[in-house]
Amino acid sequence: MKIKNKTKREYDDDGLLPLVNIIFLLLIFFMIVGVIEQNIIKDKIELPTVQLDRLDNQNVTRIYIDNTKTIYFNDEQISKSQMSEKLKSLKNKNVIFIADKSLMVDDVNTVLEILQRNKITDIKLLSSLN
Repeated sequence: MKIKNKTKREYDDDGLLPLVNIIFLLLIFFMIVGVIEQNIIKDKIELPTVQLDRLDNQNVTRIYIDNTKTIYFNDEQISKSQMSEKLKSLKNKNVIFIADKSLMVDDVNTVLEILQRNKITDIKLLSSLN
């Protein structure tokens, strides 16, 4: 009886072929997703411009809402109903609205709705530069 010597097979690269296929599919996927994400931003949107002037020198109405949802109208604490009355008596319809960063969107929207009902169209929302 003759004993067969086992010969070593040369290394096959068949194990790398699925890896190459996966990398190729991932490359195609990210190329498509990148193109779709760029098309989300529309070209016809006009972004507002900002002028950094000092608030002390301007004749504008300042409305503050702090983290406790307290509303201040030119440094005077008022309620929402009082705010409507004061807005109706305004001669200058320029308003600067300052809201605390911890507020929810609903809290900010309630004040903006009061401004809209009183036909205040020139509203500046103040935020920090950070």
